[in-house]
Amino acid sequence: MLKPLKVVSTLTMLIMLAACSQQDSAVEAQRKIEEARQQASEELAEARKDASEMSAKAQNELDAARQEARAEVAEADARANEKINAATDQAMDVAQSAKADVAQIQAETVSTQAKADYDVAIAKADAELKVALERCDTLASEMARSCKDEANAAHEIAKANAKRALDDANAVAKDIKR
Repeated sequence: MLKPLKVVSTLTMLIMLAACSQQDSAVEAQRKIEEARQQASEELAEARKDASEMSAKAQNELDAARQEARAEVAEADARANEKINAATDQAMDVAQSAKADVAQIQAETVSTQAKADYDVAIAKADAELKVALERCDTLASEMARSCKDEANAAHEIAKANAKRALDDANAVAKDIKR
C-alpha cells in the first residue's frame, strides 16, 4: 500500500510542480508582455520623436525654399521693372524725338505755306496794280495822277498786309517748334 501512496504522492507533487511551473510561466509571460509593452511604448515614443524631428526639419526646409523662392521672385520682379523702366524711358525719348520731328515738319509746312501765300498775295497785288494803272492811263491827266496815287497806295497796303500775314505765320511756325 505504500506504493500506491507513493505514486499518488508523487503524482500530486508532479501536479503541484506542474501547477507551480504553469503559474511561474503565467507570471513570466505577464512580465514579458509588460516588458514588450514598455519596449513598444518606448519605441513608439522614439518613433514619434523622430517623426516630429523629421517633420520639423522638412518644415524648415520648406520654409527656406519658400523664402528663397520669394527672394528669386523679388529679384526677377526688380530686373523686370528695371527693363520696363528702361524701355519706357527709351519709348519716351523716341516719342519726344518724334514729337520734335513732327513739330519741325509742321513748322516748315506753315512757313512754306506762308511764303507761298505771300508770293501769291504779292503777285495779286502787282497784277491789280498793273490793271489799275492801265485803267488810270485811260483817264484825263489830273484824274490819272490821282488814280495812280490811289492804285500805288492800294498796292502798298496789299504788300504790307501780305508781309504781316507772312510774319504772323512765321511766328506761329516758331511757336510750333518749341
